[in-house]
Amino acid sequence: MSMLVFYNIWLVLYTISIRFVKKMTEVLHTPATGTESRAVTPEQEALAREYQASLDKAAAFLDDQIPALCRLTGMDVRVAIGDGWATNPETGSFTIDPSFFIEKGYSADHCVFATLHELMAHVRDIKRDPVFSARQDAFVASSKDPQEQQARHIFNNTLTDIHGNKQIMNMLPVMQEVGADIYDSRLFPTKRDDELVDYTNIPMHLQFLYKIIRQEMIPDSKTPVRQEVNEAINQLRNFQNGQVDLISFLTDPGARGSNGKKLSGSDRFDYWLTQIWPQYETLIRLDKQEAKDAQQQNSGQQTDGDADEQQPSNPPQDGDSQKDTDSFSDAYADYFDNKHPEPFSPEEHQKIHDATHKAVQEDRRTKVTPEQQERARRAAANHRYREQTGHSLVEKQRYDDEIQRFHKQIAQMRTVFQSVLNEVVASRRSLSRHSRQDGDILDPNRLAQTVVDIKSGTTPEAFQRYETIRGRTELNCKTDYFFVFDCSGSMGGEPAQAAASCAVIILEGLAGMERDIRQLEEQQNIDLSDLSVRTSLYTFGDAAVCHKPLSSSLHDKQRLDTYTAITAADMGNTADYLALQEIATLPHDQDRQRIIVVVTDGISNDPGTARAAVSQLRRDQNTVVYGVSIGSDAAEQLYAPNAKLINDPKDLPNVLQSFIETTIQT
Repeated sequence: MSMLVFYNIWLVLYTISIRFVKKMTEVLHTPATGTESRAVTPEQEALAREYQASLDKAAAFLDDQIPALCRLTGMDVRVAIGDGWATNPETGSFTIDPSFFIEKGYSADHCVFATLHELMAHVRDIKRDPVFSARQDAFVASSKDPQEQQARHIFNNTLTDIHGNKQIMNMLPVMQEVGADIYDSRLFPTKRDDELVDYTNIPMHLQFLYKIIRQEMIPDSKTPVRQEVNEAINQLRNFQNGQVDLISFLTDPGARGSNGKKLSGSDRFDYWLTQIWPQYETLIRLDKQEAKDAQQQNSGQQTDGDADEQQPSNPPQDGDSQKDTDSFSDAYADYFDNKHPEPFSPEEHQKIHDATHKAVQEDRRTKVTPEQQERARRAAANHRYREQTGHSLVEKQRYDDEIQRFHKQIAQMRTVFQSVLNEVVASRRSLSRHSRQDGDILDPNRLAQTVVDIKSGTTPEAFQRYETIRGRTELNCKTDYFFVFDCSGSMGGEPAQAAASCAVIILEGLAGMERDIRQLEEQQNIDLSDLSVRTSLYTFGDAAVCHKPLSSSLHDKQRLDTYTAITAADMGNTADYLALQEIATLPHDQDRQRIIVVVTDGISNDPGTARAAVSQLRRDQNTVVYGVSIGSDAAEQLYAPNAKLINDPKDLPNVLQSFIETTIQT
């Protein structure tokens, strides 16, 4: 950048400063009504000086650093400091106004960071990667629901903000501490008015984004959120068996793909949509379901009250679905008002949008239609996911829909397990054993000694304090669950779908229990090694196949392998004994209970061998073999006395869930 441009920027800054001083002087000395002059208090003068000092400091820093940042980032823009935020994308010039943030109470340092943030996180891509900007706009606009558009906008903003902030901190390390402070003290604070901010009171999908941005921007921050949110974040931070932290990787300005090339904005966006967005979208669905359930409950209570007064009730109409998400409105408004203040006016945003659209049209990549681009993106995303799991994104969506359909049953299993955790980790409030110099109540056993201590001039230890004491009960709950599903030809159709739904409930519920244990262990800082839940899943037909080896974890490939195999149910005959024999040969820790559940609908190909395999397993006193028979007396007899006969496959999920809950409570 030439010296002439530096001089022009300095001249603009000097002019604005002079204007501001003149403006403040006019405000402070404007005549009141009549001929009297308004008195200027010392506090007002001090406030004006503080305001001007902050503005001068911020403007000076920006004036010094913006040209260098433009060169370092390759931004072909001209930035001037002026009155209001404005843009002329055609000439590549932008006007910034630090007073926008100063007037909101930002410190000079915070103002500098917020201004750089706007340039690096948002303005930069308009010039550098207009296709990426256009795709983000199209993604938001693709929903016709205004509230969903807001949810998408916040999703884009959060990830773009993190990426832009990391750009700033990489190029200006002095901004690292400032960035952490502005997020911790102002945008996403830990405390407000000396009270801890409770992020669990907002919708889960916003908890998801807020915890992510606090983790990335505030080192060592703790953000209590709902369990479902923690699980979604942990899956992303422990991608591919803990090898990759997807959140950090996909917001890293230096991230490179498998080809060694730096990820473009569109590359990152593809990964955001295929890896992070599904977790966010699932939480949106759960939030909507909770809002709907709460509305129905409130409606039911109101209807009961109306019935008592013999007044007609007003049941919800189909058109009232919009009310399900009204609870999101305040949270969205808080985000746009307090967590992401917007210095550009709607008119300026429209100018930016139009310029982006024009740039895309002029880009040679736009020789293909947007529809073709979207199809190519989906195909690429599907290819990446298939490489990772062996399954398509359509299969993943089908599985996620099953989780949503049975989320109440999954949650109920985990709720039952909480009773076990409550037995292991009990808290009670009691008085301390030792007296202290201060505390909650006087120690009645030390009254005489207290009088003696006072007379002798010694500070008495006359008080007791209330303390929380964690108790431990002797309880061992190490359990290995083996689920064996019949996938012979006779299980096709409705029985196969019911069995697949069972697999979703039990695998997700038990994996959730294991996560509950480990989270409690971390939160309470105690050893819960005597609590552990592991799962394994087999299918059988002509052969036995282990789709999930015994472990406490559950990954997408295992989820989809099991679900696909069970729904297919095309493995020929009923060689159930093969799976049972294989399980019998596996190492078995004697301090772990082993529970084997077989789901089948017919007679075994070799009943004698199957019976021998069941007997071999049952000889181990720590092993239980349980059979669920769908319309088959022979299967019920094979697994007696621990057997359950059901005639309707639709009953299978509830029967199996009830059994698992029984094993938890015993």
